[in-house]
Amino acid sequence: MGLLTGQTLGGQTSRTYHVHVPDDPPAERVPVVVVFHGGGQDATTIARRWGVDPPAPVPPGLASYLLVFPEADPGLGDAWMHVTAGDTATPTHDLAFVAALLDELTTASFSTSSATVPTVTGDPDHVYAAGFSNGGGMVWQLAHSALVARFRGFAAVGKALDPEKVRRYSRGLGGAPAVPVPVMYVHGTGDVGFRPPFSLHETPLDTTLPSFTVQAMADRNGFALDVPAATRLLGGTVNLTEVVVQLFAGVEAFAMATVLHGGHNWPTPTTRGNPPVATHFDATAAVVDFWHRHAGLP
Repeated sequence: MGLLTGQTLGGQTSRTYHVHVPDDPPAERVPVVVVFHGGGQDATTIARRWGVDPPAPVPPGLASYLLVFPEADPGLGDAWMHVTAGDTATPTHDLAFVAALLDELTTASFSTSSATVPTVTGDPDHVYAAGFSNGGGMVWQLAHSALVARFRGFAAVGKALDPEKVRRYSRGLGGAPAVPVPVMYVHGTGDVGFRPPFSLHETPLDTTLPSFTVQAMADRNGFALDVPAATRLLGGTVNLTEVVVQLFAGVEAFAMATVLHGGHNWPTPTTRGNPPVATHFDATAAVVDFWHRHAGLP
């Protein structure tokens, strides 16, 4: 069926999403991948990072899924609502939107081009969330919310965990420990969100956001930091970049892909902007492979 743009959520005229519907699905229920755009972006931009760019065909490894690209509330700018300094509670506006979106995706019928499987519905047992930058922050917020049980796996690109937000998320959950979840985290060392400002260049390593993210996921997923991760260096130096992928095995897996010298971008072979870009690294394919191996993605 291709890409359906500007789908209105349940009569809420201000909230829309784009969805790629499989042309020839293998079954009436298919996995759902929800991808949140970054601040200052829109759904069309992040969709291109997932190979959804009509009239070009969707990559074969993604073509059988409902690929969903929601838009931030136009009345509140082009960013997702997160905890910010001074908040007294976790913002629920976008959490409520995601809950309603999942309800719609897993109950509505979407027409396909197949004579044997004319309609599909999202499989509620196979829902995944990914996001870039501000959208990555939305992913972390979902992973620390009551909605976590509705997702099988997560991926955040260009956005680390923040200690203050984690403390606020914990209070929002009544202090209950966060359940283990499979997560892949991708970040470039040239991104301002990766490194501290120059004036803080002597800051202890464990206070930097990427290091904090690994420690928080170690506590959550139950892996030891004194045991070496399964680490691999991806071949090829492109645009000054190298990519190191670390896989930490716990109750659930956590993977961190560090793009040496990489800028604030979602790296793929076709990504442009916010250089340097590791065009030899396809972050989308890496996320999907991680979900296949560690989060039950069919």
